[in-house]
Amino acid sequence: MSSGKSLLLTSLFLSQFATATTILDEYHLDKESNSAINLFHNSLPESNELTTRSNHSNIWNISITRSETVCTEWVPEGGSPRINSRGGWCASWEEIEYTTKYGTANIYRSGDNILDKPVVVVQPYKFSLSDTNYSASDYYSDVNNGGLLSSLRTAGYDVILYRYDKQDSGVTYNAKGLRRLLEMLKDVNTVTSTSVVGLSMGGVVSRYALAKLENTNELNDYKISTFISFDAPYRGINFPKTILDTTHSLLDKVDTTLCGLSADCRQARRELKSIISKMNTLTFKELVFTIGSSRHDYLKSQLNSVGHVDSIPTLALANGSRNLTQGYPTQKQTTYFKLYRAWYNGGSKYFRINTKPSLDNVNGGYADFYQTFSNMIMDQPHPITPYVFTGQRHAFVPSSSAIDGNENNFSEVLFADSNEAHMTLSYPKRYKIRQWLDTYQH
Repeated sequence: MSSGKSLLLTSLFLSQFATATTILDEYHLDKESNSAINLFHNSLPESNELTTRSNHSNIWNISITRSETVCTEWVPEGGSPRINSRGGWCASWEEIEYTTKYGTANIYRSGDNILDKPVVVVQPYKFSLSDTNYSASDYYSDVNNGGLLSSLRTAGYDVILYRYDKQDSGVTYNAKGLRRLLEMLKDVNTVTSTSVVGLSMGGVVSRYALAKLENTNELNDYKISTFISFDAPYRGINFPKTILDTTHSLLDKVDTTLCGLSADCRQARRELKSIISKMNTLTFKELVFTIGSSRHDYLKSQLNSVGHVDSIPTLALANGSRNLTQGYPTQKQTTYFKLYRAWYNGGSKYFRINTKPSLDNVNGGYADFYQTFSNMIMDQPHPITPYVFTGQRHAFVPSSSAIDGNENNFSEVLFADSNEAHMTLSYPKRYKIRQWLDTYQH
């Protein structure tokens, strides 16, 4: 993704939340800040992380080492008898260790520099067409908007930011990494209790890991005191299927011969392929309910099988309201695009994207992928002409998804007064997180 396009996507989500004044409460939280964690990933190079780290920070690589006995020498049938396999006999066995890295935990200690009250923050899903990872500096800056992490550390909490090594490998895969991190914290003698805060996808990952521990009666051994779920899509996210279908259609219509003669066209084609590749990942298929993937249904069955976390206090924060819709027209809206015929062949020279009010105009944390996609098309070097209806925001994580269909699944639920952008860390939510941890983490 070009730097200009990255800045454009970032501004779509952040420009409306500029803060003019700073008014701090008793927890030193900024009462006027209302920033949203950007859904798109535009990290600085890893070396720049050093500029935002505290002297009380360090990094844990979260990995699991396993051993496997493998045959290192095979002999033909009839040789020295060991174990019959692959049509021969094994003459020599060797135990081999292999390590799987699941993620990285950046630890930001409180002023006493003792790791004793960790709050593990599990990362949300980040949309990116590149392979670069979500940097610790970006992560810290995102969550600390409005002073949340600074407030926690000042109060004696140790903040641990957990980032996935393979975000797109699925929810249960990344839950293994979180469980390993919690196991490492359990073995730290100074740790008295641990809290878990799951952001968006991180909430689903956290619930699965914690429920598995609860089902084996290990939550108490792991010293888990509470779980906070932040706009987590337990029943999936509403990513407009028409965008996925249109991207496939555009790629199919590219005249590969003419496109090969233009560097601009080749770059545009590569970006279309990157979008499709991202939408074909396991995590995307698990979390998106609009594309009808069996992987989404399978994840739901896995979540249902482990259940909810019941033996510790749990809080669900939703960016959607309890019952207010997005307030947009109840009839379908259409964005039309005119193809550049020199690059595309076959069929109509127009294509369109249609909204779906039955999914888009419900209560929930919202996004504006219709507008984002239109802007990405406009930013292409070839002259596709868009006729865009602005303001086509849509429910992204419906409120029903953020509570998995029932408020009783959690000890307490806090909805937004009115629908907010997904992952908006509004002041009431930051205040609630601080209050909740003060009440339940010892």
